[in-house]
Amino acid sequence: MARFNGYPSFKHWNTALWLNNDEMLYSTLRAYAHCVRHELVTVDQAMPDLLAELGPMTPDNHYWQADTVADLLAEQARELMAADLVELQERAGC
Repeated sequence: MARFNGYPSFKHWNTALWLNNDEMLYSTLRAYAHCVRHELVTVDQAMPDLLAELGPMTPDNHYWQADTVADLLAEQARELMAADLVELQERAGC
């Protein structure tokens, strides 16, 4: 299977490109990641609402790749958790 810039396809890469580089889309992803990080919802529970908020297509008219969106959501939640851990360690003087 051909890969595109490290992603399974152009559509997956395009999904990641938009979510990681468009401020409004990134902020939307981060807001849902905060909910996942604080265990208010799981990634699977958040996905329908996140995809509905994003709309059916990227700004350049390609369908969002749900599995890539889910991977990025989980990644953002992990990054938030790691940042919280670092902050706690700094406060504790570790």
